[in-house]
Amino acid sequence: MSEVIKIGVIGCGNISPQYFKGANLYSEIEIAACADLNLDFAKARAEEFGIPQALSVDELLADPELDIVLNLTTPQFHAPLNLRILEAGKHAYCEKPFATNREEGKQVLELATAKGLRVGCAPDTFLSSPLQTARKLVDEGFIGKVFGGTAVFACAGHERWHPNPEFYYKLGGGPVLDMAPYYFTALANLMGPVVSVVSSGKQVFAERTVGSGPLEGSQIAVETLTHNVSILEFANGATVSALFSFDVQGEHDLPMLTLYGTEGNLSLPDPNRFDGDLRVCRSSGSWESLSLQHNYEGARALGLADMAAAIRSERPHRANGEMAFHVFDVMLACEESAASGQRVQVKSRFERLPVIGASEGGSPRF
Repeated sequence: MSEVIKIGVIGCGNISPQYFKGANLYSEIEIAACADLNLDFAKARAEEFGIPQALSVDELLADPELDIVLNLTTPQFHAPLNLRILEAGKHAYCEKPFATNREEGKQVLELATAKGLRVGCAPDTFLSSPLQTARKLVDEGFIGKVFGGTAVFACAGHERWHPNPEFYYKLGGGPVLDMAPYYFTALANLMGPVVSVVSSGKQVFAERTVGSGPLEGSQIAVETLTHNVSILEFANGATVSALFSFDVQGEHDLPMLTLYGTEGNLSLPDPNRFDGDLRVCRSSGSWESLSLQHNYEGARALGLADMAAAIRSERPHRANGEMAFHVFDVMLACEESAASGQRVQVKSRFERLPVIGASEGGSPRF
C-alpha cells in the first residue's frame, strides 16, 4: 500500500465534482481513477478534475493500485456494487443511502466482515467542525442530560431545481430516504442508536411539475409519501421529533436541528453542510454563539480521509457501515410506521466512535 491511499470512483454524475474537489483537502487520499457506464463521461470528468485515469468499471475494479472504491452510483446500485467492490478485494465507500432494503445491507456488512475489508458510507457531514464540537460538548454534559430534540427539513420539492427529479417521487424516494440521512446520522453520532419510531405520513400532491432543465413542464406521478412526522426514541432515553417534507411551500421558520438538555438547549447548523453556527441557550439568557473546538475545513471526502487514516492506524473508521445501516434501518422504520400507523422497533445497533482530535485550523487530527 502506497504512502497515500488511492481511491477509484465509480459514478461520475452530479455529486462526483464535490468529491473530486473535496479530496484535494486531505493528504491521506488521492483520487487516482474514475469510471462510469458512459466511458466518455468518465473521460470528461477525468480531464475536468485532473484525474490520472478514466476506466471502465471492470478495469477499475481490477486495478491493483486502488485501495478504496468510492461508489457514487444511484441508490439502487449502492449495495450490489459494494458487493462487487468487496469481491474484488477492495474497501468500499458509498453515497447514501446504504441500501434499498435491509437484507442487501446486511449482505454487504457480512461480506466485508468475511473478507476483512471495510465499508463506509455518506453522509460524512457529522464529522464537520460544528458537529464534532457539538458531540464533545454533549459528551461533557455542557447542556446537562439531553432528553429531547427536534429535526426539521421542509421544502416545496426538489423538482424545482433538479434536472431529472422523478426518482425522488417513486418508491424508494421521498424526503425521509433522501434527507433524513444527514439529520439521523448527526443525531446518532451525538446520542447513539434509536430503539423505536412512531410516524405519520401523507402524500399531499398526486403529481409534480419539473421546473428546470430539458424536462421542464413535464409531469411526475407521485408514488411515495412526501410528508413525514416521526418521534424517535433513543437508547439513552432522549425523544426527538422529526419533520421531513417535500410539501411545505415557501420558507419555514423552524430550527433545523436542536437538542434539549436539563441545563440548556443546543442549536446545531444544517447537517447537510460542513459549516454553520453552533449556539447555546440557557434558562436565564438568550441564544449565544459558541467557538468551535474543532476548527478545520470540511468537504465531501472527509469520511474517506478518515477511513484511509483508520486503515493506516488499524482503528475503526467513523463513517462506517454499521452506523450507516442503523440510520437506514431507522429511516425504513419511519416509512413503515407511517404506512401502518404502528410503532416500529429498531433492532440494529452500532458503537459511537471518538470525536476527531481538536484542531486550531488546517487538517483534521484523525
